Order: sequence, then structure tokens, then C-alpha cells
Amino acid sequence: MGSRTLGFLVLWCCFFKYASGQDTLRLSLVQAKALMLKQNLQLVASHFDLEASEANLLQARAWNNPYFNWNQDLYSVEKNKYLNFQNQFLVQIDQVFSIAGKYTKTVKLAKLENIGNRFLVQDILRALLYECALLYQETLLLQSKQALYRESEEGYRMVIQSAQKQSELGFLANKELIRLQSELLALRTESSQSAAAMHHAMGQLKMLLHLRPDVELVLEEPDTLPMEVPSLTNLMAKGESNRADYLWSLNQIQVGEAQVQLQKAKAIPDITLGYQPKDRGSNYVRPYSGIELGFELPLFHRNVGNIKAAQAQFKKAEIEAQRKENQLMNEIASSLKSFVEIKKSFERFSSSFLEEVDGLQKSAEQNYLKKNINILEYIDLKRIYLQNRMQYLEVRSQLLESAGKVNFTVGTEILP
Repeated sequence: MGSRTLGFLVLWCCFFKYASGQDTLRLSLVQAKALMLKQNLQLVASHFDLEASEANLLQARAWNNPYFNWNQDLYSVEKNKYLNFQNQFLVQIDQVFSIAGKYTKTVKLAKLENIGNRFLVQDILRALLYECALLYQETLLLQSKQALYRESEEGYRMVIQSAQKQSELGFLANKELIRLQSELLALRTESSQSAAAMHHAMGQLKMLLHLRPDVELVLEEPDTLPMEVPSLTNLMAKGESNRADYLWSLNQIQVGEAQVQLQKAKAIPDITLGYQPKDRGSNYVRPYSGIELGFELPLFHRNVGNIKAAQAQFKKAEIEAQRKENQLMNEIASSLKSFVEIKKSFERFSSSFLEEVDGLQKSAEQNYLKKNINILEYIDLKRIYLQNRMQYLEVRSQLLESAGKVNFTVGTEILP
């Protein structure tokens, strides 16, 4: 109840501006995932597979319908009369009874297939949540880069405006002005390329969230970063109990075993019981009342082919489950190692180092205009600031993506 209430509040908050006619939608990663769960068409469509699976289970539980038979004279030669009820007619009701546990085995198989379909939907959800996180992080990274480009461009514009005045007065060589304008042009070219990549990523994210193309997304920075390293043993245990595709492979072993049992049961014929409440004119006693017993004679086949096919599928499911388990373990171990390495790289960007780089950036324009540094030193400081800030953003994005990969391989959210 609490999670549903929280999800409703998250969606209400992020949709308030959107519903009121404004085309700007601010989203955190949690809000983006909640929105995807509600609006993604692939996920919505997958729930119809569950409904179909529930319907198959309902059908499997249904008993065989009785069979009603009516037989009478169409034309009486003796009396030259059609539909002669008084001469002969027969009423019979038949019911087929499944023996050897075919009914219970059919219901059991339908239940297991229903469970397997639920695992498939969960795996679709797992993949979509991971895709949503990747697109979110990519778009957020490119949005943050755009903010850095705008900041650097603003610094260059301010310096170029001052340099133009000094050049007109003869206090600054024209080649220095051209060099500054050239740097600004190169920066704008990089910014345009980054903006194009951002629009593409944002378009992919909008399609995933099923949003209109005219909605402007503003993605929020994460409040916390994943810095705690979980134990591999704990991740392995979590993966075995939460990874939907692995659980589906185990489910397929049960499905295969149930299919073998069902096909063996089908080798035993069903029994048909019939009751004739009234037979007038076609028996030695008139009217006649009797019962009927019938079953198939297994002379030409005993369902051997279907049994062997089910046994082969069962063995295949066992091997696939072993392969899936090996894949699960290796993916978890690989994702954890990648997360640890990227975490080490991120920790190298200490807060004191970033503050020093920011300080150089803030004083670069003033020192250049005051002639405390030359143009080469100014451009070098601008490049150092942009390069380090870009690297910081990229490594932070890689850290978040690697944490998402750990969650994806485990099948549940372990790292924030």
C-alpha cells in the first residue's frame, strides 16, 4: 500500500506542470522509472500475455462437455410419413472421463506455464528498467556537458568583447583576437555535436516513456552516488532468487517434467460413458433404456512419439538452466568488478582538486584581461577546466551506469 501511494505521489508531482499545459517536465531517475512503468507500451502489451495465460489456465480447469445425441426416423416407408416419432427415436447422453490423472496433469502444466509467463514479463520489466536508467544517464550526461559548454562560451564571449575594444584601441594584437575567436568557434562546434547527441538520446528516452515529442525534459542530478561495494556472495544469492530469466529457466524444467508426465498419461485411453434414457423402436425391448461404455484401443500407437519429444525438451530445459546459471554467475561477477574499477577512477576526482580547477576557471578571464597571464596560458586554463570537468561528468555517469548494470544482472535494486 505504501509503495503504491508513493508511486502515485511521484507521478502526480512530475505530471502537475505537464498536465497544466506547460511543456517542460522535470524528472528524477525514480520518477522516470515510475512513469515508464505506467506508460511504456511494450510493458502494457506484455500484460495481455499474462491475461492470455490466465485464460489458458481457466480453460485447462474446465471439464469435458457432455455429448447429446438424438436419433429418429426421417421417413417411414410403411406409413409414408416424415419424422415419425411414434415409430422410432433414440436419446443418448455421453460423457468422456479422463483417467490416469490427465486432468490434474493438464491443470498442473497450465499453472507452471502461467508462472513461466510471469517470469517472462518480469524479465521484460528488468530489461526496460535498465534501458530507462541507461538512457537517463546518457541524456543527463549530455545535458550537463551542454551546461559546461555554455559556461565556457560565456567566458570566451566576455573576453572577446573586451579584446575587440582593446584591439580597436591598438592595445591588443589582432592575431590574439583571431585566436580567441577560433577557440570559441571550436568550442561551439563541439557543443553542437554534443547537443545533437543529447537530442537523439532524449528522443529515445521520450519514446521509452511514451511522451509527446514537444515535451522538454529536464533531468535532475542524483542525490546520492553508489559508493558501497556489496559482497559477491550476497549478489550471487540475490541473483538466484530474483533474476527473472534464470527463474524462468528453472520453471522450464518443471514444465518439461509436467509435459512428460502428461504425454505418458495420454498413452492411456479416456473412457466414454453413455446413458440412453429412451430408445423406442430399435431394440428388443420397446422402449429400451441402457448404458454405454467405450474407449480407444491402443493398437497402432501409444503416444510414443509425443513422449520422446517431451523427454527431449525436458533434457534440453535442464541443460539450458545450467547454462543460464553459469551466465548469471559470470555476469554478476563481471558487473561487480567493473563497478569497483570505475569507483576507484571516480574517487581520484577529489573535491579539493575539483575546487582548485574551478578556482582557476573563475580567475582565468580576469587574469588574462589584467595581463597577468598571456593568451596561451588563458586558453590552456580554459581547456584544463573543461577537460577535467568533462572527465568528471563521464566517470560519474559511468559509475551510475555500472551500478545499474549490477542491479540488472542481479535482478533487483542493490545499489542506489
